[in-house]
Amino acid sequence: MSSTEVLILKELLSAKGDFVSGSRLAESLGISRVAIWSHMEKLRSQGFNFEAIRSKGYRLTQRPNALNGALISASLPRAAEALKIVLREEIDSTNSEAERLLANDEPAPFLILAKLQTQGRGRFGRVWHSSENGNLYASFAFRPEISPARLSTFTLWMGINICECVNAFFRVQSNIKWPNDIHISGKKVAGILTEARMDADQTRDLVLGIGLNINGRAEDWPEELQTIATSIRQETGSQQDANRFTAALAGRVMLAYEQFVSDSYRSHLKEKWTSYDALEGRNVSLFQGEAKIEGKACGIDPHGALIVERLDGSRIQVRAGEVTLEK
Repeated sequence: MSSTEVLILKELLSAKGDFVSGSRLAESLGISRVAIWSHMEKLRSQGFNFEAIRSKGYRLTQRPNALNGALISASLPRAAEALKIVLREEIDSTNSEAERLLANDEPAPFLILAKLQTQGRGRFGRVWHSSENGNLYASFAFRPEISPARLSTFTLWMGINICECVNAFFRVQSNIKWPNDIHISGKKVAGILTEARMDADQTRDLVLGIGLNINGRAEDWPEELQTIATSIRQETGSQQDANRFTAALAGRVMLAYEQFVSDSYRSHLKEKWTSYDALEGRNVSLFQGEAKIEGKACGIDPHGALIVERLDGSRIQVRAGEVTLEK
């Protein structure tokens, strides 16, 4: 991804459909008009198209449907404008790639994206179906330098912000199934996987993985997923702009991360969680290994544990386990 092409796209996007003169582009970027034309030809090969009129300049008329690193970088809001975007055509797992780059001292924060994952994963080592069909496979990488004890609410806080971003951008009503699944109408549309490397007193590396079904179709999924999963396209009935959403999500995640590190989020956590909690007040079964606990979900405690009221009226705080809704 060329930084020059990102800057060209920024100029054209900021024009909001109007023409931008070639001389203005050349002057603002400090290159010749011939070089501008050369970069725009490269952008055309990626799925962009432009209208060019003498004495008026260039106007962006078409954007690629597939994820495009230059377009996402050019569309980033101010909260994420310094975020490095790394886009892979195919990869084992975006979380694994983020972990490799962190281990090799890549400056953080950065964002790994992939059009296709061959070994996408979720909680408990499960496989995350990751076909090349316009969905989002993303991993944000950080070096937070905070106490490991503080991470207990990280996934929940990020889940709230991802949920809010999804709802605002796509005009849908999603909610969160503790601790890391986003649902629409009872079907899973996204999953979150947080992984960290920790010393005794400090979190060295932190990776936030997100898999979101944006433009997937049920008929393309394994049969066992077709009744329990959904996509934004299926819920809205139309193809969605994955590039614009990814840029918006990056801004939201970076802002949420800063709030988390500064600890300014804490007073808002429980109230916001209640607004999006898919479990509160509902009968659930909780599995911890061979043990099964039945009861009613009653929200979360300040440390992010799920509160379950058992059949005898006693309450427990659950910090890990698999939760299913009872009919």
